[in-house]
Amino acid sequence: MVPALDSHNAQIPDFALDRFRAARQPLIDDFGLTHELAAQLLTAMWQAQNDIDREDWDNLQEELAEAARLQQEERKKNRNKFLTYNKVPISTAITKLPLPIATRKLKKGDFVELYYFTNKGLAEAEASTRSMDDDALTLMRDEDGQHAFVPVTTSKFKDTVIPDKDLTWAEFDEAAPRLIQAMRESSWEEEHVQSHLNMWLKLSGHPYRHDPDKYGKRALIVYQDTTRRRWHNLLGTPESFDLVLISMEMIKEIRDDLLHKSNKALREEALQLLLILVPSPLPYLLPSPPSLFLFFRLHANQPLHTGHYWLYLYRSRFPSSRRTTISSTPLSTLVTTQAQHHHTLFPHSCAYCRQSNNFAQP
Repeated sequence: MVPALDSHNAQIPDFALDRFRAARQPLIDDFGLTHELAAQLLTAMWQAQNDIDREDWDNLQEELAEAARLQQEERKKNRNKFLTYNKVPISTAITKLPLPIATRKLKKGDFVELYYFTNKGLAEAEASTRSMDDDALTLMRDEDGQHAFVPVTTSKFKDTVIPDKDLTWAEFDEAAPRLIQAMRESSWEEEHVQSHLNMWLKLSGHPYRHDPDKYGKRALIVYQDTTRRRWHNLLGTPESFDLVLISMEMIKEIRDDLLHKSNKALREEALQLLLILVPSPLPYLLPSPPSLFLFFRLHANQPLHTGHYWLYLYRSRFPSSRRTTISSTPLSTLVTTQAQHHHTLFPHSCAYCRQSNNFAQP
């Protein structure tokens, strides 16, 4: 029988006391022992039994320790079986949780991408969080080129996260209120939460927000991404700043940069199409200097369409067509149209036309 108490702490009774006379008496009557010898015999018998009890106690503690270790491993491997729950009725509004990586970032007070709180990001979290072990690690290389072990969820969804600067305004409107709520639930300083909230409210009310010009709308999204990242990086340093104080100059610079990149991409695309559709040497086609039409649009940093370049080339080659206009025609339509009229515009540059004298009619 396993003792209920630790036998190592048991004290040896003094069997020579009068209260143990009844225990000594059978030994005296049956074996003719004195009270002193009977007390010594009882002490020896108690020590022998205590040694057995100590061994049983030690074995019991080893069994309990092994059972606790196995239970701990089981909890780690299958933690969902041991999660606790509140003794309350189910809520009518079920809160959707973001991916664990977003929750960890929030608890640390780090920058968190808005994507995790969009409808798409929350749907990914709902579909995957319970099916993956957050404690599982994998080796990844960070932005600095250093390798480190990170949770599997981090590596799995790293490539699917859309940067803030590439979000649409619809996705931004989905995510911003949820992130504000998550900040409060993660015990962020209320001043920090309010600074984010007020910045986003100001950007939502900015004139660019409802401007037909897409570059202005995009500039606001890029601005909040840039400033939020910089705010986190400079927090606690002499270079820190207030998110609420919107920099109108920076927003305008971002818009101008987006517009410049768009015009540059269109110019490169138009020239590539020109080289494909018109195989003659480019210097032969491009007059010098460029027309004032393109010069003033570029100087005013106005949006350019590929059709402007086709119009420029066409007018340069055929001065009599100065009254020709090209509106915002889709690029695919322009390509098809130019391919159909290629022989008419530039028959001398087509090897097939030179050999067969088969010039297409407009």
